[in-house]
Amino acid sequence: MTESPAATQLCPRCGKQRAAALFIGRSGKRLKSCRPCLDTAQSISRRHRDRIGAAGVRAANLRDKYGITVEEYDRLRSAQDYRCAICRRHEDELPASSVGRPRLDGRPTATAFKLVVDHCHRSGSVRGLLCVGCNAAIGHFRDDPAVLLAAAAYLSR
Repeated sequence: MTESPAATQLCPRCGKQRAAALFIGRSGKRLKSCRPCLDTAQSISRRHRDRIGAAGVRAANLRDKYGITVEEYDRLRSAQDYRCAICRRHEDELPASSVGRPRLDGRPTATAFKLVVDHCHRSGSVRGLLCVGCNAAIGHFRDDPAVLLAAAAYLSR
């Protein structure tokens, strides 16, 4: 017995006609690719991350997300005297936090760097390094100086 056309879907990754149920994620969200393809891609990505190690993953994230090298990040830290560019708290005063989801194999997650890269969402250019709190605050104010000035005026009342 063959499945009806509505019960199948073409996977753009593997090019196979697959059961529609394979395009539903574990959370119930619809997927663009079939589950076997996504599982394979995830496995390949995990093996690659394990092969390049934490330092390699960090370098790749800085390069891919912000277009900077680890050396450029370290130069920014030094130029800012290891302090948040806004609140001026030293990175030694900032709490360390782990990043990402807990690992399935039980190994600890990577330690987060205390100063995060702040960038312009329109141009992509790096503005500086901020503590997590200041970076989140700018995000909540939608990178809008007028809104931030209004908040400062409100606090000054």
